[in-house]
Amino acid sequence: MNTSLLIDSLTKTFSKNSLVKGLVLVGSQVEGFKYQASKYSDMEIYIIVDDANVGKIEKQLPSLVDSLGTVIFSYKNQWSGFSTVFDDLFRLELPVIKISDLDIIFSRPKAQSVKVLFDKTEGKLWEALDNRPDNIDKEKLFQEITKDFWYMMILGVQYYKKGEIWNARSVLQTLQTSLIKLFEILNDFEALLLETNKRVEQFLKEDQITLLKQVSPSYDEKAIKKSLKRMIEIFSETSEKIKKKYGFEYAKGIEQDVRMRLMKLFP
Repeated sequence: MNTSLLIDSLTKTFSKNSLVKGLVLVGSQVEGFKYQASKYSDMEIYIIVDDANVGKIEKQLPSLVDSLGTVIFSYKNQWSGFSTVFDDLFRLELPVIKISDLDIIFSRPKAQSVKVLFDKTEGKLWEALDNRPDNIDKEKLFQEITKDFWYMMILGVQYYKKGEIWNARSVLQTLQTSLIKLFEILNDFEALLLETNKRVEQFLKEDQITLLKQVSPSYDEKAIKKSLKRMIEIFSETSEKIKKKYGFEYAKGIEQDVRMRLMKLFP
């Protein structure tokens, strides 16, 4: 798929559609974005419409993508809205966005590049883009992550104790995301702004990758128990490193109380 030609084609097509008020390219396909797309990357373009026209434009999308190339299948999925897979496995995502949701959709930091392909929203789109935050409150985020972690760790251990091994393993994946965000805070604040945890191999240190491997078990009861216990150790150690580096406070008392009780369940 020639992505430049695809962007041009979609821009021309949607700019002529009276239902469409704006078109915004987001993600790695935006020129100049720090993490550029590869041949395996998808393309995500937001279609902005008046609230009442969401259903109308969604009905038009299947025939529209059929005109762009050879389509294997397309459908509306729960993560990205209307999505299409072409015969070279290129993925095109075209979520339809209500004008009333612009501030919600564009609430991520400005470091996450977007490209407005056209705008007929009478300034509402640019207002939402201008209102995006420049930064994130790192200390507040750190505090939220630590509380979330210990809550989910309780859940994971309780699943394990009930014999729900698969559920315990699923919780471990959520805990891994929390740990990755701590690594981001510790290593490089920009990684948080860019939400790069899909690219951990590019920005985490080798020893941190090793730690992630230690808490990434197979569907095996003993391995999951070992990973839960190791996750507690790694998260606590990383939290202390962040506190020492930045002076950030966090719920140390909660950590101590929960950790003590969990370790009694894991003799």
